[in-house]
This record gives sequence, C-alpha cells and structure tokens, in this order.
Amino acid sequence: MRIKPGFAAGTVLVWASGYPVGALAVAVAPPFLMTTIRFTLAAVLMALVALTTSARWPRGWPLIHTCVAGLLVQACQFSGVYLGLRMGVPASVTALIISCTPVLTAVVAAQIFHVRIGLRQITGLMLGIAAVLTALWNRLGSFGSGAVFTVLGMLGFVAGGVYQQKFCRDTDFRSGNAVQHAVSVPVVGLLALTEHAGVTDWRQFWLTLTFLVLVNSMGGASLFLVGVRTGGAAAMTTLSSVVPSVTALIAWPLLGQVPTAGVVAGLVLGFGACWLGTSTPSSSVARTAVEEPAGGR
Repeated sequence: MRIKPGFAAGTVLVWASGYPVGALAVAVAPPFLMTTIRFTLAAVLMALVALTTSARWPRGWPLIHTCVAGLLVQACQFSGVYLGLRMGVPASVTALIISCTPVLTAVVAAQIFHVRIGLRQITGLMLGIAAVLTALWNRLGSFGSGAVFTVLGMLGFVAGGVYQQKFCRDTDFRSGNAVQHAVSVPVVGLLALTEHAGVTDWRQFWLTLTFLVLVNSMGGASLFLVGVRTGGAAAMTTLSSVVPSVTALIAWPLLGQVPTAGVVAGLVLGFGACWLGTSTPSSSVARTAVEEPAGGR
C-alpha cells in the first residue's frame, strides 16, 4: 500500500510545526518538565478517545512491544530533541539531524526484513539528503554540544520506527498512542526531577503546550502509527526530508528567522524525495511487515 499525497502533506506540516513551537516551549520551561506534562495530557486524552470509540487495546506481547516502541519514539526522541533545543541547538538544525532518519531507517529496515532497497527509493533518499543540506547549508556550523542529545533522539526515532513496523503492525493507533505516551511519562518524569529551573512565562508555556499536545502528540503520533502500518517505517521517515524547509517557513513568523533561497530549493528537492519514497508500492522496504516473513528468510 502507498501513502496518499494528502496524508503525506498533513504529516509533514504537523511534524514541521513541532520544532519551532517546541523551541518556544523550552525557551520558557525546563524541557523534561514540559515533556512530562505533554506526555501525561496526551496519554489521558488519547485514552479517552480510545475508550469512547471502543478501540481495541493491546494485551500480552503486543502490549509489551507497544511499550518498547513508545519508549523509543516518544521518550528517547523527544527527550533528546528538547534537551538539545534547551542547550541552544536551532530548530532548523534539529530538523536537519532528525531528517537523517530516512537513510538510516531504510538501511536498518532492509537488514531487519532481509530485502533490497529499490533504485527509486535510493534516488529518493539521495534527493532527501540534498534537500536537507540545501535548505540548511548556512546553518551547518550551528551544531553545539546539545546536538549530541539531538542525535540520540534521532536514533530513538529510527529504532522505534522499525520496531513499530516489525512488532506493532496490528496495534490500533488510538490505544497504541495512549499506551506509548503513558509508558514514557515515568522516564521523562524522573529526568524532570534533575531540573532546577522553573517556568518563566506561563502564558507562552500553556499556549505552546496545548499546541504540542493536540497537534503533535495526538495528531502527529497517530499519523506516524497509521503511516508505518500503511507504507512502512522507511516510507514514513522519507517525509522528514522536506521537514527542514517547511520548518524554516513556519519559523519565519514564529521565531523571526527569514527563509533563505536554499529553503525554497530544499522544498523542491524534498518534495521529489517524498514522492519517490512514498509513491512506490513495489519497493520492498516500503511494504509493511505484514508482507514480510515473521521469522525472516
């Protein structure tokens, strides 16, 4: 199955908005405190959605696998990303690091599912790299020590995406989203106890937190779960190749960062990468784990 253009566009917009809004959030609050509250609210709200819509809840091993995927995709990824933002890593550079996920995910998925990466997908991955570098070429020197945590977050995203595809293909996205956020709360909560700073602007804190919970945690995470089941982890992470350019456009009114010509070029290349990476149902890596032998070959 292929990822539809409308679905892909919506996912990109949701993902891209999270970086500048996240930067605004951690500018006025400790990252782990903010993330703990965000995950708690998202878990409660998604649980209510799952209960009122009679969603099927995972049990036994499916529940354990859902928890592991949640710790990787939610706790690991966002703890690293927000700590990096707090330490001064620009939102656009954060998007750059996270956008390395298509190549890594494709390689890891190919190894896990014992399949070849198709020529069109390889072309898409190369276009994705070009899109990211073109969009952010003038920010490549902006990496600081905080980028180490951002890289750790990116690795969690890669591992979680592939794990999700292999073990959680039958999990309902409503209950799965609730479980994955809930299991991540204790992890980031413990990290929040190490922070000593407080919230400096409660109005900005609640405005950004509300957006992050409703749009990114509930909407973005659900889109990711559905997308991995539909097109596979490699195809979904290909969408991140256009995220830096879209992030730069969104950051213009929010953070006052004027987009460069490279952003426009990155958009063009990124859209090409997304089209190649998500519109090729014949690509073995893009297929869901349902089509792959459970025990390998």
